[in-house]
Amino acid sequence: MRHNLDGLRARIDLSGAAPSRRAVVAAGAWAVPAIALVVTSPALAVSGATLSFSSGSFAGVPCDDITDAVVQAATGGVPQAGVSVVLQLSDGYTFDAAAVTATVVTDADGTAPCGTIHVPGSGATGTLAASASGATSASATLTAFSGRLLMTPGTLSAVSLVPAGAVPLAHDLFLHDAALYRAGVGVVYTGVAAAGALAEAPAKNGAFLLPLRLEDGSAAVYDTQAGTVVPVVGIPSGATPVAADLFLAGTTVYRAGVAIATDVAAYGQLLEHEQGAGGTGQFELPYRALDGTPRLLRTPLDETRAAFEFGGPAGPPTGATPIAGDLFAADGSIYRVSWDGDCPYGAGVVATGIASWGTLTPNPSYIGERLLPVVTAAGAPAVFMVSGNTVREATAVPNGATPIGADLFLLGESIHRDGDGVVATGVAAVGYPVPAASGSSQIVIPLASVAPSC
Repeated sequence: MRHNLDGLRARIDLSGAAPSRRAVVAAGAWAVPAIALVVTSPALAVSGATLSFSSGSFAGVPCDDITDAVVQAATGGVPQAGVSVVLQLSDGYTFDAAAVTATVVTDADGTAPCGTIHVPGSGATGTLAASASGATSASATLTAFSGRLLMTPGTLSAVSLVPAGAVPLAHDLFLHDAALYRAGVGVVYTGVAAAGALAEAPAKNGAFLLPLRLEDGSAAVYDTQAGTVVPVVGIPSGATPVAADLFLAGTTVYRAGVAIATDVAAYGQLLEHEQGAGGTGQFELPYRALDGTPRLLRTPLDETRAAFEFGGPAGPPTGATPIAGDLFAADGSIYRVSWDGDCPYGAGVVATGIASWGTLTPNPSYIGERLLPVVTAAGAPAVFMVSGNTVREATAVPNGATPIGADLFLLGESIHRDGDGVVATGVAAVGYPVPAASGSSQIVIPLASVAPSC
């Protein structure tokens, strides 16, 4: 028995590209980096002129086109017409007829469109360079976007400002080359070595927190509401980011630099504890202690204790696997435990015949309910409805699919939803499913796409 989302990520190829759909970015003023190039065709000598591009970067979807690149020639800010500019591409980007060079001539305002640039299926980052005889050359970065967001219920949409091959983390966050990206925003932080699970802030202020281990071994937390990364002092170097603002070093969990649990052998999903019709503002991290005891960590009170039912006839046994919130698993059964014996949904065994599970999330179709996608011992995909303590077999989902979150399952390169069937194809990797916002029942999952063949 095990929570299998980490294993799911480990088995998925993280190379990616999106379905064909033009996506471009215009990132500001004329960019003029200096770069030396060998001119491969005659060019009008324009001594003292400077070349520039309309943006420092251009982007498109793999196997689609970039058409908005424009080059300009100017001397002392005065546009130069009739300048023959040689353009050169790299890293699989091409012009028509698979050419990697082209020559354009500037018009009366000193500009010339660069034509159609074809984005390679690999989604590599390339360069568009410009040179002219006697002029200062220029270059711009070429990138491909292939990330997508699956909203359920909702739509599947492409994202911008996230490079192809980025690893989907959670919500609209991706990781690529040690940089944290946010869809539609671009890089929000660099030097990131690892990330934990995105979770709602214990302060219940509408923010979600993503714990990070930086390349220097230090800890930090990204706040989605503020859009900032804040270093966390007092965390041992190299600690594992767990969820929200929790970190694990050895067998000790830290929050805000303070050790709050010292006997952690394994942990599950951090989740707000629900009491009756609503949340309590208390978030629970289920964990197995070093001696096998099923325990709960509560934050922001930052207290721990053994599950109230442990040792009783209906309690989880020693060595039970922590799932999420107040749920543990052992011998094919799911157990609910409580902090102090008060559990309106009932404690003890709440489901049987369970082989594996995904991430516990709100029910996208029913406000106030939570769903845990599971696979039964018979190999059938099913959903466990938490407040009702019932398991029902999923429909329109094939056997052999892996539970993701809510009512979603992955089989091969396709995501299936209970009752709806296939809702996404060409999936190379899936991120962590979370609510779209605090209190929302809509679930968001970032995806990496399979590289297309152009």
